Amino acid sequence: MTQPIPEAAHALLDDKPTGHLATLRPDGRLSVNPVALLFDGTTVRVSTTKDRKKYRNLCADPRVALSVPHRNNPNLYIEIRGHVEMADDVDRVFIDAIAQHYMGQPTYDLDPPDAERVTLTIVAEQVSMPRIPLSKNPPNAADGA
Repeated sequence: MTQPIPEAAHALLDDKPTGHLATLRPDGRLSVNPVALLFDGTTVRVSTTKDRKKYRNLCADPRVALSVPHRNNPNLYIEIRGHVEMADDVDRVFIDAIAQHYMGQPTYDLDPPDAERVTLTIVAEQVSMPRIPLSKNPPNAADGA
């Protein structure tokens, strides 16, 4: 059963956040990686390549958890738990959309020539956006602290 993303999280997801995607390794341990993501108002999508551990983990077990903090206030965040549906990005439309959104360039040119891209669509089964006491007035830390 899919759970909708609350409207209160839309601005956070529409920004240029760095999410942290947790996958399950074959040995049962968790693996967490930073990811760029795109949100279309309903669904969160991420890109990866087939040579990555995260892809192999997801082929064995599609369950994920994604934590996405506000880029200027880590006390404000959304967590999405569910599973992924994978689709090949042969024409690179999705990774190029990420490049446009995050890098301001029309194409993503950082992959080796033989990289095979996959779009991960996160099917939300549980969504939480807890109210943390400091989420509206976060402590300020000096740069480098």
